[in-house]
Amino acid sequence: MKKYSLLAYIAVVSLLLSSCIKEDDKTFTGTTVVEIDQTVLNAVSVGVTYPILTRIPLSGRPVVAASDSTLRRLNNATIRIRVNLVGKQSSKDETFGFTVFTAPPVASIAFGATLTAAQAPPNGQLPAAAAATLTLAAGVANTHYFIASSGIVTIPANSSFGYIDVGILNPGATAGQARFVGIELNNNGTIPANPNYSKIGLAIDQR
Repeated sequence: MKKYSLLAYIAVVSLLLSSCIKEDDKTFTGTTVVEIDQTVLNAVSVGVTYPILTRIPLSGRPVVAASDSTLRRLNNATIRIRVNLVGKQSSKDETFGFTVFTAPPVASIAFGATLTAAQAPPNGQLPAAAAATLTLAAGVANTHYFIASSGIVTIPANSSFGYIDVGILNPGATAGQARFVGIELNNNGTIPANPNYSKIGLAIDQR
């Protein structure tokens, strides 16, 4: 009987102690930084330390090979690269800086087939392209891509996002080739970059 009384006493004490433990609210107390949304969400590419995307990204989720449209010179698309503020929102406009680099970090890159309407951009089905590994060459500004921003982007007051828009241009077909453009965040704005998630690459199918 004493054994059961002791067990009951231990159970009651344990219950009382656990109910008195204060749950701490989790708040961000580190340095506020900016990160590239798609770099956080996607795996790094082979041979580099950041993702090189071959499909059009959507904010807030990783690219999906089964449904997202391949990045092609025929897309006539504007790719929105979202940059996330990690930390407390500001009551005033903040800025972040970025640079563009075009030297290909790898010699070639694999593209999946584009065969379904789901893989076409909103302007309709494009001619199909077979899966292939393409030579990766440097993209040329205003020929293969266009970036209107001057290298400083504003994150509006009370917001957690800024955007870098990359226009995909069509200079004509180049068999077996893709063109590369990369973006790297820097510390030229009011908010510094997290160096772990500061770079992203885009490979544009030129077939």
